[in-house]
Amino acid sequence: MWTNIVGQDNVKEKISSLYKAGRLSHAYLFYGNEGTGKDAAAIELAKLVNCTNVQGGGQACDTCNNCRKISAFHSEFFNIVCALPAGRSDETDSDPVEKLAAADFDAYMEQLKLKSENPYHQINIPNANNIRINSIRSLTSKIYLSVPAGNTKVFLIAQAEKMRQEAANALLKVLEEPPVKSILILTTSKINSLPQTIVGRCQKIHFEPLTPKQISSKLEETTSYSKKDIELASRISSGSYNRALQLLEMGIKELRDSVLEFLVSVLKNEYADSVLIARNITAKNDRDKTRFFLYLLSTWFRDLLQIKYHSENYESNAANSDVIERLKKLDANYPDTDIYGIIMEIEEADKLISQNVQLALILVNLSFRLKELIK
Repeated sequence: MWTNIVGQDNVKEKISSLYKAGRLSHAYLFYGNEGTGKDAAAIELAKLVNCTNVQGGGQACDTCNNCRKISAFHSEFFNIVCALPAGRSDETDSDPVEKLAAADFDAYMEQLKLKSENPYHQINIPNANNIRINSIRSLTSKIYLSVPAGNTKVFLIAQAEKMRQEAANALLKVLEEPPVKSILILTTSKINSLPQTIVGRCQKIHFEPLTPKQISSKLEETTSYSKKDIELASRISSGSYNRALQLLEMGIKELRDSVLEFLVSVLKNEYADSVLIARNITAKNDRDKTRFFLYLLSTWFRDLLQIKYHSENYESNAANSDVIERLKKLDANYPDTDIYGIIMEIEEADKLISQNVQLALILVNLSFRLKELIK
């Protein structure tokens, strides 16, 4: 049901109207920030076109056999294509999932389980950097198969920007000769990274960032976190429901406190404290926690930009508005800080996480760069 999607009323109305008018396209590109419901909406559309008891207003019932199978990712009418690690073979006729090593296959199945439980979950498999050519070949072999009357095959290509050129070329052939009774849905948060030949052959639907109120309302309905933590996560998530949920799961208050302690240690030249915080954050080689630490650090300096240039309503719009006085104090005490330079350094540090650089070293080196740029 569309009620499973947070916000995005315009998107829901558009898709429902197209369905009721019998004007659904053979290919869609859902684009917008990460965590805004693109994959979740694709799953709902798959249910809608296969539902045996469509509700008024053009939405799936969520209870018929087809809806339940699609929700559980056990339906022959719905397939997800995502980035995968290199398999044992990339032969034309090889199934990309069957060729995965045992550990990678287990990781893949675990990620699908998490996705079925939470459609906002972003599939993340170690060493899965690209959507492989044999994944698109497998899609092609399935999409032209006939289906029973009343059913439609739906293929979701998640994080479509991860397609290699040869995979994109293979997909292009399908887009140029779309089979009947099938829908391709590509989702991306980086539309400019997709080949224009692909973009031009899809109907584009934009997903707006969610408002803090939309995110907090849904989190209050579905989780047991405190109202204060939910409000902080919703503000600081940059419009992403999934990011807000992940921040809550990691302990958002404690993680942000670590960010502020890290900054204080840098400002006071307390190198030993910086190293200790870096080690605590990166313990057990926790890449996700390290990434979110850097993300929270970046929100601090993005808020500082709003203060420095007196953006409209910056006190209420700042992600860290609950500690706005600390931000103002930093701006007053260090007026010549190179904020843009700092944000770029944080982005570069985040890139290193994927390159197997020692995590604690990334944060320690970043502390030296911050010291040089905060003036």
